[in-house]
Amino acid sequence: MNSITFANNPIDRASQFRSNKEWQQQAIASEKSLFMIFFEDKPLIKVSKDHSTKPEILWVSHKQLIASLTNNITPLFLGLKDERPHFALDLSELNLDQVLSNPSFANAKFIDARSIAQNIDSPSTGIIAQAKSNFAWNKNNIYCSKCEGVKLETKDTGYKKCCNQCGAEYFPRVDPVVIMLPCYEDKCLLGRQKGFPPGMFSALAGFVEPGETIEEAVMREVNEEVGLKSRNVVYKFTQPWPFPSSLMIGCTALVDDPEFTVDEEEIVEAIWLNKEDLTKILVGKSEKRIWIPPPMAIAHQLIVDWMKDN
Repeated sequence: MNSITFANNPIDRASQFRSNKEWQQQAIASEKSLFMIFFEDKPLIKVSKDHSTKPEILWVSHKQLIASLTNNITPLFLGLKDERPHFALDLSELNLDQVLSNPSFANAKFIDARSIAQNIDSPSTGIIAQAKSNFAWNKNNIYCSKCEGVKLETKDTGYKKCCNQCGAEYFPRVDPVVIMLPCYEDKCLLGRQKGFPPGMFSALAGFVEPGETIEEAVMREVNEEVGLKSRNVVYKFTQPWPFPSSLMIGCTALVDDPEFTVDEEEIVEAIWLNKEDLTKILVGKSEKRIWIPPPMAIAHQLIVDWMKDN
């Protein structure tokens, strides 16, 4: 198992049960079932006051949750783990004080997913990503795009929406993003965007366009952002990025000429770095005062993976 944050989801999504309303009703009321809670995009995390234990997702039973349940809020079926149904429930429609008044939530806090991701175990981040991205899609897709003002009906506990007027069906979307390291001899190229904090450099990245392969997207983005012609695109690994719902596709690509020209729109500065340079950066001893994204970012993992091969 790799260490990619927001990956390694251990839940069997068991999609065959999503449309089975009778099964869902029984599962929701079952003593075996567990629920995780969200409020305004933040998962409810169990924390210890003295920080003696690591934070973790707070899972509660139907009985513990009953005080917070309303007939208007349908839990999202995440799937099965150890033969136990797991659900996620978004309580953003309720008052926060009302939600936190549940005694089962006493030792927990709603914490931003980006903030907590580095402090909880990797499989839990995968579960958070599944729920968070689905909730975001549901919030952003309320009306039919073909029938003005017609609300969509939620189906399959939140994995599908239908228009009862024209019959159109909608499904959660994932936006593919290529993120890559151009490589020349014993160096890789990192870029700096306008909005980055001072000294931060990262891998190049961009959305895959319609009708485009991953390889084509990598070569196009490298050319657009730093003016380099690339080849031999190699796929490495992916990362779900639930902000709101992207799939980061990590790659490397070779270039034959190191002379780059930044586009000054997205990338304002770029630099070639070798393994020795990156080692100093990782241990905080870079003479160039450069730093890279933290381990939770696929860019960090891509850089470390490249260092192992060079």
